[in-house]
Amino acid sequence: MQPAWSLMMSARCLMVCATLEIGPTALRRWVDQVRKERQGQPVKGTKAITDEQREIQNLKAKI
Repeated sequence: MQPAWSLMMSARCLMVCATLEIGPTALRRWVDQVRKERQGQPVKGTKAITDEQREIQNLKAKI
């Protein structure tokens, strides 16, 4: 069962990458960043992806 799941997820990743014209590493980074932001852990040195983290960055910039 696990090999089938891995194959399916890899195929989805490749399809998303082809659609967005990006590499799998960039997609993986975006996914990781969104997961961290949703947990309230902003990623330093990056522009926020989620609305909540973007608002926090904007408010901090005003201080």
